[in-house]
Amino acid sequence: MKNRDTIDEKEYVFTEDDLLIEKDKVLLQMEAPGKWIYIRHFLKSPQQQIKKEPAYAILFSIPLALILLVLGGLKTGFTPAFDNVLLFAILTAIVPPGFLHQLKRRRVKRIEQYFPNFLRDVAEMNRSGMTLTKSVGTLSKGEYGDLTIEIARINAMLSWGISFEDALEKFADRVGTPLIYRSVALINQASRAGGNVPDVLEVAAKDAYVLKMMVKDRASEMIIYVVIIYMSFFVFLFVIGILSYSFIPVMAKASISANTIGGGAVEFMGVFDPEMFRRLFFHASLIQGFSSGLVAGQMGEGEVIAGLKHSVILSLIAWVSFTFFI
Repeated sequence: MKNRDTIDEKEYVFTEDDLLIEKDKVLLQMEAPGKWIYIRHFLKSPQQQIKKEPAYAILFSIPLALILLVLGGLKTGFTPAFDNVLLFAILTAIVPPGFLHQLKRRRVKRIEQYFPNFLRDVAEMNRSGMTLTKSVGTLSKGEYGDLTIEIARINAMLSWGISFEDALEKFADRVGTPLIYRSVALINQASRAGGNVPDVLEVAAKDAYVLKMMVKDRASEMIIYVVIIYMSFFVFLFVIGILSYSFIPVMAKASISANTIGGGAVEFMGVFDPEMFRRLFFHASLIQGFSSGLVAGQMGEGEVIAGLKHSVILSLIAWVSFTFFI
């Protein structure tokens, strides 16, 4: 009879297949998409999660904006001065996600800028006789801007035994841009079909470079539409200014004259409130500026959220115009 405290070594000899199975289990646990795991990670390191997805910044900016709105409303008594409080509360809500999105967009652009060079260098080193793992390991110590960190992550995955194709797919998921997805899909499909790896990497590098140039040319062509949107908004403000200096005073005098005459003139003219019309023009300018900014982002950069910076700029221009000039 076996002693229960005795370990039978034969029962605990792991084969290579057993190790691979255990490794797959660990990887699945690391990549588990459960919402509770994600929430726990978010609470543990919110700054890292917000850095990955800037839109999550609204979880902090909106409560702050609501506090500002309530305190401002109590102080101003919801008078016309409350318009300023409302404006800056909205800006408080949208500026953080817009700013962080802009930072992420610039980082992604720098990654895309160096990506073709990285693929070309891997291809040359692999063609000279180095393995993909050694090639990536060597290049992880190079100078590729913001892409260097991602290369180091790919190198770490390769050292864990993850295939080059899977490491590239995870890299594409982290960056999440059409250019990277397209290049990675091209590399993986060609590699799994038995293509020559250096040649595949060379083709992917050329394709990424051409696509990057096409996107750059499109951005250069679309900038004119952003300029037109800004010019249209300034024309709108100019018309509002003319109406405020000419139409509103004339209507105010006509209303006073009608009140002096009395009778049917009062019923026809009614009571004209200049401040109400100026406030109406102010609201119209803010709405025009905010919506025009979103349109500028969509047309200029292909993303509505990219227009938040334009919305903030145009809204502040409208506020300054009405506060100091109109």
